[in-house]
This record gives sequence, C-alpha cells and structure tokens, in this order.
Amino acid sequence: MSLWHDFENLQRKKTELEDQLVSLEERSKLLEQKLKSQEERVQMLEEQLRNRNGSVDRLESTVLELEKKLRKPEKEPEIPIPLSK
Repeated sequence: MSLWHDFENLQRKKTELEDQLVSLEERSKLLEQKLKSQEERVQMLEEQLRNRNGSVDRLESTVLELEKKLRKPEKEPEIPIPLSK
C-alpha cells in the first residue's frame, strides 16, 4: 500500500505544480501586456514632450523677436522746419 500511497501523493503534487505553471504563465502574459501598455504610454508621453518643447521653443523665439523690435528705436519722421525770413 505504501507504493500506491506514494504514487497518489506524486500525482497530487504533479497536478499542483501543473496548476502553478498555468497560473504563472497567465501572470506572465498579463505582465507582458502591462509592460507593452506602459512602453506605449512612455512613447506617447515622449512625443507629447517633444511637441511641447517645440511649441515652447517657437514661443520663446517669437518673444525674443518682439522684444528686439520693441528695443529698436524707430526713426522719428522728419518734420520740415519752416525757415523764417
């Protein structure tokens, strides 16, 4: 009876290990999906950051151009002065 008992124990253990393997495989797939999702999110955020940096650069350039124009003194129009006789 001892061999039969050992065999049953081994069968139970085998079933438990197979169940654990299936569970680990499912968990692994879920983690891979989460990783892929996070990688896509990072790529999207990087793209948004590049776009925002480009916008900020353009705005800074525009501000600098406007500041230069404001600092640049305009020539005053020449008003003819009548000569008195």
